Amino acid sequence: MHRSTTSRVPLPMTLLLVLGVLLSGMPAWAGDMPAKPLKKPADRHSIRKVHQKSYVREDNSVVESRVNINRDVQDINEGKAKKGNESGVQTWTINRRTYGSHDGTLYPMRGDGIHELNRGAFKALGIYNEMKDTPRAKEVLDKMKVPEADRKAALKAFKAG
Repeated sequence: MHRSTTSRVPLPMTLLLVLGVLLSGMPAWAGDMPAKPLKKPADRHSIRKVHQKSYVREDNSVVESRVNINRDVQDINEGKAKKGNESGVQTWTINRRTYGSHDGTLYPMRGDGIHELNRGAFKALGIYNEMKDTPRAKEVLDKMKVPEADRKAALKAFKAG
């Protein structure tokens, strides 16, 4: 008769272990899961997808293409992000980036690979994406009266892509 060399946990001990896990409740991170799965940010938040007709807000944020937004969204929905609240806005921080959520959709706020742009800089980014950093782009931005500081911020985001 062959005897196994692996040790087996006696049945009563197994039941105690399972019972202990069940009674201990949810893991600590489970409290940081969204009530419903959140959707990924709109395309207007991807640097390369901003164009002249993109919807513009007073404050805008765009994400570099190197950032794996889908992974961040998945991690947030799996409860791996730190949940927070800033001025009544539900926030989620993961991979050194903070996202806000509104009506079930995430949007980038700040952090690694996120550029915060004002209205003028966001419009300038749309021009750079369509015309690159060319004399024609400068001419258009001059006509739009986009300040130099806004152009600089947009160009930084454009180059970071």
